[in-house]
Amino acid sequence: MKRILVFSFSFIGDAVLSTAVIQPLRSHFKDVHLTYLVGPRAIDILKTEAQIDATVVYDNRGVHAGLKGRLKLIRTLRQEKFDLVVNLRDSFLARCIGAEHWGLVRGERNRHAVVRYLEVLSRNGVDTTDAKPSLQLSEKEETYARRFLEESEIASKQLLLGIHPGGNWEYKLWDTEKFAQLADTLNASDAISVLLFAGPNERNLQSQIAGLMKTSPVIVDTLDLREVAGLISACDIYLSNDTGPMHIAAALGTPVVAMFGSTNHIRSGPYGEMHVIVRSELDLGCNPCHPGRNPGGCGAGSCAVIDGISVEQALEEVTNLLAVSPVR
Repeated sequence: MKRILVFSFSFIGDAVLSTAVIQPLRSHFKDVHLTYLVGPRAIDILKTEAQIDATVVYDNRGVHAGLKGRLKLIRTLRQEKFDLVVNLRDSFLARCIGAEHWGLVRGERNRHAVVRYLEVLSRNGVDTTDAKPSLQLSEKEETYARRFLEESEIASKQLLLGIHPGGNWEYKLWDTEKFAQLADTLNASDAISVLLFAGPNERNLQSQIAGLMKTSPVIVDTLDLREVAGLISACDIYLSNDTGPMHIAAALGTPVVAMFGSTNHIRSGPYGEMHVIVRSELDLGCNPCHPGRNPGGCGAGSCAVIDGISVEQALEEVTNLLAVSPVR
């Protein structure tokens, strides 16, 4: 059996994107035990993922902080006697595990993260044709989503629109009133129901938008990321800022309409052809500022570029995508 360790990431979205290497590795190595190294934020989405055999938490701000913590992690990983380390986070620690090392290719960085991850494999002879991020829901998670929708009295024939107005950085956020206006416009039809999502630190934002809406949305309040994934999978379209759940949606095959302004859509957009990226025509010369040396350097507290996206523009993209996307 080939024992492989994938050095994945701390943030949810990055960790989900890294699942693109699973299918090629399993196809190339017929008998493989696959372990993922992920941060504390991302562990909940991958620790029960059926495609992964084991997970290890890399807590670089806690138990693995400092030289002593790094050495502790190295000792733990060396005990597992891995044959191969696939180093997607370009970490020096990955070279200390005592295994064959496949690392990121140096070169043009303004490409999608998934393209760069898959290149790690292809340059080592692994076929990555049609590879993409993917998550597999368990029967328990599918059952949770089905019961939630039944208890929320959402008719089975209604289209489900998931909306996530949050993000882990204020410069990523589209205007709350615009989110509410868009949701009301779509929710005006009896044929559509809106699920309003939020992260654990975004409950006030979720309540604010729900309060601005004329028609009450269905509030998603579970803190379990896998249950959130089950509900996202049930949606016909997922409308979101640049967030981790946006990548969860894409990995589950839910069509995404994503709002971008301050972040680089080329590197961080939802991966796949079915998704739509919405951007304003406003160009201040500073956008995108992330990734970069001085993200949010304007000090404005919000991004005028993403705020330049109109409700009408977003509505058109959602409507167009609904017209061509199959009902889930």
